[in-house]
Amino acid sequence: MNINEYIELAKNDFQLAITYDIKSDDNVVAKAIYKNVFDFYNHDSEFSGDVVFSWKSSSLVKDGVFIGKRVDKKYNRIENNHYIGNLFPNSLTDKKFSLNTNRNGTMGDFPHDYFDIFLTHVAKYGYGIKDIPIEVKEYYPLKRAILHDKNLDFFKSFKTFDNYLEKNFFTEIWKYICNKKPFSDMKFEEYKEESLKLIKSRGEQMVQKLIR
Repeated sequence: MNINEYIELAKNDFQLAITYDIKSDDNVVAKAIYKNVFDFYNHDSEFSGDVVFSWKSSSLVKDGVFIGKRVDKKYNRIENNHYIGNLFPNSLTDKKFSLNTNRNGTMGDFPHDYFDIFLTHVAKYGYGIKDIPIEVKEYYPLKRAILHDKNLDFFKSFKTFDNYLEKNFFTEIWKYICNKKPFSDMKFEEYKEESLKLIKSRGEQMVQKLIR
């Protein structure tokens, strides 16, 4: 399916478009979605695709035990969700300071590839926000990546954290994060269920933008 076919699908069957498996966060269709939905997306070479909610990251570690796909044999084949609402373009830099790589790196002794940890780090280190309503458990590799000059320029281009949230369709997710328990405190099935609700809701907003 190409982007024109996907847009046609969205016009004819809105709900199916929201739950259509795009297969990747960095393929031709995903990049075309970024170009059509995200106002700040100006060139493929400046961004890399990423998923909001990871279900299979090797960094989902709790008390030294892998969770996610490694928690039980029945999860061994689980894959990340690639509905439109789980995709977003992230600032692209070299691997050492990559936001993608450093949010799911294997360093650290606590589960850190959760989007509440990513967004709280962006709020604190990308925008200097001190009054964050939830605890920011620092993950140094992600902090270092956010403070890298190119990534920091990317965050500053939005002027404010609220604008960053709005332009990336993260506002509802942030409200959820500020009012619910951390994703890392959830059992995997609860985490998957809650993240899927947020993925579908964000997908509705993105599809609406795409077919305007």
